[in-house]
Parts: sequence; structure tokens; C-alpha cells
Amino acid sequence: MRNLSRPLSLWVLLLLAWGPGTAVAEEPSHCEEDRLADAERGHEVEHRVEARPEGDLVRFTVHRTFHNPRPRHTELEARFTLPREGTVHGLALESQGQWTEGLLLEAAQAERRYEALRRKGPAAPRALAMLSSEGGATVRLRLWNLPPRASVTVRYEVRARLAYAHGRKSFTYPLPDCERSPRPALTLVPASPGEDLSLETRNTNHWRPELEASWEAGTARGLDARAGLVHWGAGSLGFLQVRAERLSEVPARARVVFVVDASYSVGPQGISRQLELAGEYLQWLPDATAEVVVFRRSAQRLFGRLIPASEWKTALATLPPERLAPGNGSHLDEGLKLAQRVLEDGSGPARVLALTDGLLREAFEPVPPAPSTSAPDAAVHLRWLPLRTGYAAPHEKLSEPLVRGSCGTQLHAYGGNSSLEPLVRPLRWEEVHLQDGQGARLKELPTLQEGEGLQLWLPSPQTPLGELVLHGRRWGCAASQPVARDDSLSADLVRNAWANQRFEPWNRDKEELPPEEAVELLARKGDWVSGTHSLLVVPPGAGPSTARTHALEDGVAGGVSGGVVGGTISCPMAAPLQRPASPELMEALERLLQPVFTTCLGEGGNPSLQVRLETTGDELVDMQVTGAASEPQASCVREATWALRLPTLCDDGLRGTYTLTPRR
Repeated sequence: MRNLSRPLSLWVLLLLAWGPGTAVAEEPSHCEEDRLADAERGHEVEHRVEARPEGDLVRFTVHRTFHNPRPRHTELEARFTLPREGTVHGLALESQGQWTEGLLLEAAQAERRYEALRRKGPAAPRALAMLSSEGGATVRLRLWNLPPRASVTVRYEVRARLAYAHGRKSFTYPLPDCERSPRPALTLVPASPGEDLSLETRNTNHWRPELEASWEAGTARGLDARAGLVHWGAGSLGFLQVRAERLSEVPARARVVFVVDASYSVGPQGISRQLELAGEYLQWLPDATAEVVVFRRSAQRLFGRLIPASEWKTALATLPPERLAPGNGSHLDEGLKLAQRVLEDGSGPARVLALTDGLLREAFEPVPPAPSTSAPDAAVHLRWLPLRTGYAAPHEKLSEPLVRGSCGTQLHAYGGNSSLEPLVRPLRWEEVHLQDGQGARLKELPTLQEGEGLQLWLPSPQTPLGELVLHGRRWGCAASQPVARDDSLSADLVRNAWANQRFEPWNRDKEELPPEEAVELLARKGDWVSGTHSLLVVPPGAGPSTARTHALEDGVAGGVSGGVVGGTISCPMAAPLQRPASPELMEALERLLQPVFTTCLGEGGNPSLQVRLETTGDELVDMQVTGAASEPQASCVREATWALRLPTLCDDGLRGTYTLTPRR
């Protein structure tokens, strides 16, 4: 929806968005106006809202008109819920063409004055209004002495903090859950704060619908962290606002080495898929140069040089097929070491993208650091491949960084359809915490994902707060961001509470609520309706009148009750499953190796020679030869065994270890 320039057009759009029957039909009505006929009690006839986004706030100017169809004065009540993190300010009443502004009074004083004016007395009936807190975010509007067969209008302002998520600013306005309540006619000033304004009705839970307006927040870069601090005695009250906007950019002229798993456990299709993934990765880096290192028992370069990304498809098409044939061995560490040597040449940000199914030899260890992979703009990533067969556990050492001391992250396959962008540039911070100048941790924050935002209340007013820094890990390496002291945000803490406790624990994180002791402190300083302050409108000449006989019973809500309601995450891998002993498989391996012994050792052989095989399913991942009479004999057995293709009796990737000796 674009270019919404006139309020009428926006209102038509809202009607289309809401549709008929917005209230939840299966829920019984909690509204007196749904139970009483219009002729018995007054009712609300119009609800207009003007929403004005200003900076990080949205100000709602609300006009609500109530009509009394009876031939005598009456009293009405309406309860409504504020928007999330909302406060209500100011109250004015229009009756018989005259507007009267309200006063902010201590709650107890306002209650006493209102009740005194409801007593019977000689004064002429004059309409009055009162706004008071019902606890949490619920506000109670009371109207006294509505003129017979006439209407009155109340005006008040609601302020709320704009939300931020996924690069968009938004606000919500609760819709009525009473079927007889008029739908709010909402206009936006300016009519379209963003060219891509979106309006939709959603339910925060099963019974409270609300309208949400959202638009593009802009093109700001980086992590924006600001704090508002207000001094309270010896301490300070703080409010943290964080926006993880575009956290990073695509590197220019990067040098990329793809470390490709060419073992039997991956198979020909898995090798082809890895090269497809490499091509997809290079689409993000059109000015990069790239090389491929394939690893089996050892590692080899595929092109022999860093080729431009534009030549990628042509270079692959001209390779002899045998260069990409699968084989025994999954020596990822050898592939990583060769990748480091490749990156010793040239300039530009270094990237290593290792691809593997995780079925490695037991002796695998992360490789030592090197200048090429330890530079500040370098990264070593792991992209997991789905297992070709079975459910074998990956090597437990893969929970650590592949190159010690390097930055990088891991991206799981999730069926092979996940985007590679998290491996192109950092999209989130992990292990995030807020720290003060003395090094004390104040808050443990959720992971900060690019495009997301959060708002947190800081420790209680008794704790002094000074310098604040946000710490985390980006691609597994330490990152930090100073938290700026924002005077406008500090002033907002005094002018706007955002302190109303909500009775929605299933919808709210504890950190989003202010400390309990802060609610009262904020309310004492602010100009909003709270447990300590109410708004009362008393026109000139108002006093106790004869209209008392038409009042609601004390403590009974009637009339219009309801109104508007409204880096690398390191975690230990599971222990690898071991293959149970299988005499059938052992016999097959003995038959397979006997010709090797005969060829390398001669008839009669060397009975003291032993070959220890380490396998993952039908793949040989490592081996050791001991007890050979000479090094030529050991080398012959070693090379001939590596060239074998193991039987496919158990093609499930499960790890197994076997020791074989020549037959006498």
C-alpha cells in the first residue's frame, strides 16, 4: 500500500483490513453495552484516532464521542487497554459546544473530588470526566452527568514507543473486543511515513485484536545501542534500546578457498553439490577470486591458481572427471592446511569455506593458526553436508573452530536449502551481554539478529550506572559496541512511563518490564495516568447536583464498559556411534586384504604385521601398519590398502575399527 495521502483513503483501507466481525465470536462478551439496549443506557458512537510518529515515539490523539439517548442525565464508564508500552496523557471534555481541559491530580485526591461531585446538591448538572488507572495497562474512563438526548466528546493522548523488527518500524493500536463499540477511524500524520506502509489486523492472543502499521525504517548501518539514564537518589534508572540494523557489508575483492570433501561417504552427487554451493557462494562475491582444495586421504588444488569468479563455470567444465572422483580418506585437516598456503599469495579479505559431512578420522584436530586465516578480515567457515546414508554422529572436534584462533561460523544443511549469506557476511551477534565500566555484567541478552531490535530495562534505581558497553561474538570472535548516552531517551523516561505492568506473562519477557520499584518512581515524575495520578475534568460551576438519582450504583461498571480493549556456537557433539561387531564384515575385510598381503609380503608373509583400519561405513578414513619387516613392505601394504574399495555391507556411516593380520 503506497502513497496513502488522505485520511479517508486510509480509513477505507482499515475497513477492508478488519472486515466484519473482528471480535472473537466464540468468546462471551464482557461489555455492558452488548448486554444493555441503547434506550436503557448511553453508548459510544464515534472513535477517532490520529497517529503521529515522531522519532522513536508514536502519539495517538484520541477523540471518543458518547451519546445519551435518555430524557435525563446519566453516567457512563468505559475501560480500555493501552497499546504496548503505552501511557495516557491529558484529558479534555467537550459538552454543549464547550471544551474543558482536565487536571492531573494525585489519584486519591481525584477520586475524592469526583465522588464529591456525584453527591446530591443544588448545582445545575454539568458533565465531568475522569481517567484513572485500573492496574497494569487498563485505564478507566468515567463520565458523569451526560446531558439528556445529547453527546459529549473526550480527547486524550496516548504515547507509545515505536517497535523495530527486521528493518521496519511499527506501532499497534488495540481494537475493541465489544461488538457494539465503533471501530476506531485511524488516520496517520504524515499519511505515509514510509513509501511501503503496511496495515494489518492481528491478534496478540486469541481475544485481543489490534491494528499494526509498519514501514521501512531507513538505511542506517551497524549496531545502534542507546541508553536513557535518570538519576534516582544514589543510583540511576536505565532503559536500553538496541537496533541491529545492517551489521556488515559484503567484502570487496575477497580471496576464497573452498575445501571440498571428496570422500566415499559423500559420493559423486555430494561432490557435485558442493561445487554448486561454491558457485552460489560466489554469486554474493562477483569480484572475488577462488580456488578449490579437494581432500580425501590427502589434499590437492583443483585449478592451481586463484581464478576470477567470472571464470568459475568455465574452469569447472574443463576439468577431467577423475580429478573429482571420490576416494578413501576424510583428512579435512590436510585440506585446511593447504587452503592456508593458497591464501599466502595475493591480497584481499581471506575466506575459507570448508564443506564436509563430518565423518572424519578419529585423529582429526583443528589446525594451527596462520597469518592468512588469522587476519582481522579473514574467516574460516564450515558448511555441513547432509549425510548420504544413515544417522552417524559427526566428529566431536567439529564443535570447535576449524582453525585455532580464527573467526568463523557453522551453517547446517537443513535439507540443503539454507541461504549461504550468513557465511558471506556476519548477520548476527551471539553470546551478547551488557557490561558496565567496572566489568560487571548487567544483562544477558538474546542473540542479536540483523534487522531485529530490543528494549530492556536496566538494573534497579539503587544501582549507579555509568559507562555501558555491549559485548558479544560475531562469527565466533569478540565484538563490542559502546552504548551511547541519549539525552532525549533519558528525557523520555521522565515524560513517558512505558512502565505499565502487563498481565500477559506469556507475551512478555521479564527484561521488557521495568523494575517494580521503578514504576512508582516514574509515575511520581510523569504527567501520565498511573497508580499515583489521575486526570479529572471539572467544568466551571460544576458541583453536587440533582442528577445523583440517575447515577450508577457505587462499584458497578455500566454503560459502555469495555470501549477499546486493547559467531560459532560451540556445543559438545554427541559421542559417535560405534558399529557393533559383525563376523560377516570381518570375514569380508580379511578376504579383501589377503591379496594385498600376498603381493606385498610374498607367500607366508610376515605374520607379525598388523593393519588397523578405521572406517565410516564403506569408507576407509584412516589406517596404520605396524610390525612390518621393512619400510618398503609397510609402504606397499599402506598404499595398496588405501586403494581398496570397502564392501557395502553396512553403508550407514557408523564408525568401526578393525585389526587384520596376514594368514599363515
